[in-house]
Amino acid sequence: MKTRENIKLAYKNIKANLLRTSITALIIAIGILALVGILSSIDGIKSFLNNSFNRLGSNSFNIQNRTSNFGFGNNRKKRIYYRPISYNEANEFKQDFQNLGKVSLSNTSSWNAECVANELKTDANVLVKAVDENYLELAGYDLNKGRFFSAYEAKNAVPLAIIGSELQLRLFENTSPIDSTIQVDGVKYKIIGTLKEKGASLGMGASDRQVLISAAFARANLLSKSQSYQIVCSVNNVELLEAAMEEAKLTFRKVRGLRTSEEDNFEISRSDALATKLISNLSMVQLAAYFIAAITLFGAGIGLMNIMLVGVTERTKEIGTAKALGARSKDIKNQFITEAILVCQIGGLVGVLLGMLVGLAVARGLKIAFVMPWNWVIVAFVICFVIGLISGVYPANKAAKLNPIDSLRYE
Repeated sequence: MKTRENIKLAYKNIKANLLRTSITALIIAIGILALVGILSSIDGIKSFLNNSFNRLGSNSFNIQNRTSNFGFGNNRKKRIYYRPISYNEANEFKQDFQNLGKVSLSNTSSWNAECVANELKTDANVLVKAVDENYLELAGYDLNKGRFFSAYEAKNAVPLAIIGSELQLRLFENTSPIDSTIQVDGVKYKIIGTLKEKGASLGMGASDRQVLISAAFARANLLSKSQSYQIVCSVNNVELLEAAMEEAKLTFRKVRGLRTSEEDNFEISRSDALATKLISNLSMVQLAAYFIAAITLFGAGIGLMNIMLVGVTERTKEIGTAKALGARSKDIKNQFITEAILVCQIGGLVGVLLGMLVGLAVARGLKIAFVMPWNWVIVAFVICFVIGLISGVYPANKAAKLNPIDSLRYE
């Protein structure tokens, strides 16, 4: 029999046993859905993380205050509080390190500020950051309109502000915010620029709902001495990053007045360390997807084999008739294997479509680009072909070995 005839017969038999084959195809679809849906979502998230953190540069690193430590149970010990990084310390380090690279210092003035402009008011959920003139470049932001702080404005108590895109839409929908006045928690600022939209992906919605003010103004009017500054450094050559981090560590220990015997009371980490950690965590989800898909597809393969065996029993007389009319054992075997593969491919097609919809839904929910998972689509159909082939071999061999005389007399 030709392949086309085998496919036609397989399709006919699938329609004749629609309920059983549909259930088997659905189980296969669920396995492929887990594989394609989860893995395509993970690919999209990985792509987003790489693109987002690449903007910060693989040639940059952060310095921040060391978090306080304490223990539990048998490891309980006195909690150690590390003093915050002051403005003077951050600024002194900036002056000492500027020959090796670019440095930016910043501080979160408020997480829940309220803004008022044009008789419109926001909720108390606006992020206010005190920054210097290098912050825009090292933090990976772009200006939409206007300009950023000059070095003079960042070092002096000038009440200027740059606002995020969400604040611009809410408070200045039909007017230009440049040179307008915005009131942030009762303090008035002149707006000199607006930021391009960053998006709310992966909890980063505050980036479009923020106000940037000069570090010097915040230090003079808003910040308490207990608040700590964060420092971002970049080098021109990524190959010099590790050496620059070591030099920064020595420089900042000197700025902090630490003796040789004292441990660091600050932390240095690469800017892409968070992305690496997050991607590593996604690998665990990826392994879970493999496990779920493997278990589901294994069960589907066993179910398909049982259905094919039942089909052999039900179609014994049909097989005997075919052999009596000249069909060879090889033809019978190919017919049953083709049917098993076709059931798996139908389930795989449904699973791939559902998986792509899941990936698209996740991408839209997180507001990230949807990555078409062509590699997983190909893998899914190959897996379905292999499952169909393996599940169909035993029933096909059993059907091919039936005696035509006994088959014709079978009731």
